Amino acid sequence: MKDLTIIIPIHEYDKKISKHLESAILSIDRQKKIDEVINVLIVHDEKIKDLNIKNDYKSLKIDYLPNKGDTSYQGQVNYAVKQINTKYFSVLEFDDELSDTYIKNVKKHIIYYPDVEIFMALIIEVNSKNEALKLTNELVWSQQSAGENGTLGYLNTDSLSMQSDFKLSGAVIEKEAFEKIGGYKSNIQFMFMYEFLLRALENGLEIMTIPKVIYKHLLDREGSLFHDQLLNLSIKEKRFWYETARKEYNFNTDREIDLTPIQNKEE
Repeated sequence: MKDLTIIIPIHEYDKKISKHLESAILSIDRQKKIDEVINVLIVHDEKIKDLNIKNDYKSLKIDYLPNKGDTSYQGQVNYAVKQINTKYFSVLEFDDELSDTYIKNVKKHIIYYPDVEIFMALIIEVNSKNEALKLTNELVWSQQSAGENGTLGYLNTDSLSMQSDFKLSGAVIEKEAFEKIGGYKSNIQFMFMYEFLLRALENGLEIMTIPKVIYKHLLDREGSLFHDQLLNLSIKEKRFWYETARKEYNFNTDREIDLTPIQNKEE
């Protein structure tokens, strides 16, 4: 798909990650009914020198982007987005997978809904045994979420007030819109996706969830960003980051965050 680049951020690398990464790339390569080359950009910490990735995927054009700057998830994505020249991008986490109809559904929705800047994926979240745990991003398709003035399928501020657990993994985002509102904020260490969604709506962007399960997210891999944060952050810290996100979305710049309120981790 010539208008899309799939970004895969890598901040560390070992044999286990190599296996996950191979499965992630294979899930891109096995897309159904695609006769175009798919752009893949692997952005990685420049210290990683031995990425053992096959180069015989017929439907993929894989490029590598060493990053010597901010290698947080947010920093990796922001850096990669600056380098691409496609209209849209999506982020595939290296331990996740796309469904084989991902590109098919993305293309269809881009054509039918040209005014939408962000298409979230309907995500099936699984554990390390590949057992389904829950669906994510489905709330926007409930009448309760849409409310009296909303539209089914579209994210709105009422939805974000009801629930903060929306994920942008696998989302297809317009590059220009992403950069215009400031991208991801590295200073928002937790709930940065939630803050981004609030900010996107504040800036008038349209956000829709594609009503097909097209992305599989591994929820409990040890060492993953979200798994470690959920385990290690106290209730006080989670509340702090939620409240911070609710404040910072009013600003398109990545402002410094005063961490004094959570310096004492006893609670």
